[in-house]
Amino acid sequence: MEKQKKITYLLLLCVFLPLILRAGYASYGNDHLNLLHGPGAELYGSSYGLMQYGSENTMINPARLDTDAAKPLYLYHASWFRNEVSASSIAYTFQYKHKPFGVMVSRVGVSAIPDSRHALLDYGVDGIPGTGAAGEGNGRLDDNEIIDYDRIVYKTIAHYTVHLGMPLIQKGGFKTGMSIGLLYTDLIETNGYGLTVDLTAQHLGKHIHQLYSIKNLPSAFMVFNSGAAQYYPPEIRAAWLYPLELKDLQIHTGLAFSMSIRENLDYYMFRIGSVLAMDLQPVLRMVYKKTFAAGISYRHGDGVHAGLELMLPLIDISYSFRPSINYDLGSSHLISLRLSTDIFK
Repeated sequence: MEKQKKITYLLLLCVFLPLILRAGYASYGNDHLNLLHGPGAELYGSSYGLMQYGSENTMINPARLDTDAAKPLYLYHASWFRNEVSASSIAYTFQYKHKPFGVMVSRVGVSAIPDSRHALLDYGVDGIPGTGAAGEGNGRLDDNEIIDYDRIVYKTIAHYTVHLGMPLIQKGGFKTGMSIGLLYTDLIETNGYGLTVDLTAQHLGKHIHQLYSIKNLPSAFMVFNSGAAQYYPPEIRAAWLYPLELKDLQIHTGLAFSMSIRENLDYYMFRIGSVLAMDLQPVLRMVYKKTFAAGISYRHGDGVHAGLELMLPLIDISYSFRPSINYDLGSSHLISLRLSTDIFK
C-alpha cells in the first residue's frame, strides 16, 4: 500500500509539474509530435493503441510491440494544411534477447518559406538611400519601397524525432510500455534539442479493452542554442473498446478520452478555465474476415474522420481522411504501409 501511494504521488507530481515551470509553452511542441501518429491514430484517437499491431506502436502503444512480428516495417507520409506541411515516418521492430524493441524516425517540415529580409530595398518614401526619408531603415515595406525578388531566399523549417519503444512489465492483467523520444528542431535562426518520455498501460479484458497513457512525462522539453528553453505539458489519454465477434465480422465500438494542459484548449469539447481541456471521441471500426476494415470517429475540434484498411499477407495499406480544422486549412489524406520483409525477397 505504501508503495502504491508513492507511485500515485509521483504521477501527480509529473502531471502538475509543468504548471509551475517558468519556461513558456509552445503549442507546436505537441502538434508536430501528433502529426506523426499516422492514419489510424488520427482516425481513432487513443483507441488506436488497442487496435493496431505494427511498428507504429513505438510511439502509440509500445506495450503492443510484440503483438505481430510478421510485418515489422512501417512507412507513413502525409501532406497537411493545403500541402504546406509534410509529415513522414519510418519504423521497424527488432528482437533483442527475445524482447521487441521499436525504432521510429520521423520528420515534420514546412518547405519553401520565403525570407525577404535581405530583399527589401528599405530606402524610405523617396526611394533614395541615405536621405533619411520617412520609413528608411525601419524594416517594413513602406510606400514607394520595393522588394528585389531576386534576393528572396526560400528556406525550410523542420522537426526531427527518433523514438525508441519497448514493453515493460505485465502485472494484474495490465501490460505496460515506454517510449523515449529524442527531438531536434531547425527553426532557421536557431536549433533546439529535446526529450520526451511516454508511458502506456493496456488491459485486454473479456468484455472491455482499456488503454491509458501519459505523454510528455513529466514534461517534454526543448533547449535552444540561443539559451532559451521550452516545456511542453503532458497529455493524458485513455480509451475503452467493446469488441464484438459475429462470424466473419468484427465490430469495435468505444470512446477515446484526452486531456490537455494549456495547449489548443479551444479544440476540446470541455474546457476548464485557461488551464485544462478534455475531449471524448466516439469511435466505430468494423473488420471483415480480418482483411478489410472501415471506421469512423468524431472529434469536437475537427468533425468526422473516416478511414479504410486493407490487410494482405505481406502488406497492410491504411488510409484516413482528416477534415480541415475550422474548415480553412484544407483537408488531409493520410496513407501508411505495414510491410513484411519477405516482400523484398
